[in-house]
Amino acid sequence: MNHISDLTPEGIQNADKDGDIPQPIQHGDCSPNCPDCGGIGYVRYEVPVEHPKFGKVERCRYAQSRSIAAYLRSGNLDPRIGLTADEIRNLNWNLVRKGVNQADQACATTRKAFEDGHGLVFLYGGFGQGKSLILKIAVATAVRAGKRAAYANLSSVLDNIRTAYDERENKMTELVRRMEWWSSLDVLAIDELDKVGQTDWAKERFFQLMDLLYQRAVRQEALTIVAANYQSTDELSGYLKSRIEDNRFACNGYLIHLKGADGRKSMPKNWKY
Repeated sequence: MNHISDLTPEGIQNADKDGDIPQPIQHGDCSPNCPDCGGIGYVRYEVPVEHPKFGKVERCRYAQSRSIAAYLRSGNLDPRIGLTADEIRNLNWNLVRKGVNQADQACATTRKAFEDGHGLVFLYGGFGQGKSLILKIAVATAVRAGKRAAYANLSSVLDNIRTAYDERENKMTELVRRMEWWSSLDVLAIDELDKVGQTDWAKERFFQLMDLLYQRAVRQEALTIVAANYQSTDELSGYLKSRIEDNRFACNGYLIHLKGADGRKSMPKNWKY
């Protein structure tokens, strides 16, 4: 991993005769003593060409933490993120209770996909299986890490896109902009897939969105997690079933059928999440 300042013209010009890299120039938003970025706020990784991180610049993990802390203090949360400030601060993988049903196994698989940073995960099964909690945890963890992420019911996503038609003069531009916002996130968790309307408009927009998300997952650019109260993947439309059952995802266990006990019936008193 290299400091971005190592690659700036100032950094190159200030290298000594032996080619040693000088200390980073302090013009970033992280701590000057940061072990990862030296204060610049961004890092790049020394990885092979075929690696997903090759050629990419990422936020330093410490700079991310500083930014998120300031973001939460401001109270100016984008409502499309779908979580409260309390959820963003406190939701974590350890909150998924073990031994109640299969939620802990689904959590472990989803966490692995999250740590890999890409893929398409589909959680399906009855009520009280912990699906929504797992989705929210993934998004909260992503936001704390400085990633662009959101949790939403599918109907809410489509409602947000649909309101673009209220823009009389600029409706196509606004429609494209909103589609791009949802499809360009690092982590998108879509809940209650089974409760979306079946109008032609909804089907068309959902297909467009899922196809964009699927392509980004295949290119190892982003992670999409989808949950539905289905008992079988046969309840999915053909195009979506084909994408979700893609062996590049299924071979990693990303197709998860939860069919255990209803966890809500054993929740501790005053449990917040």
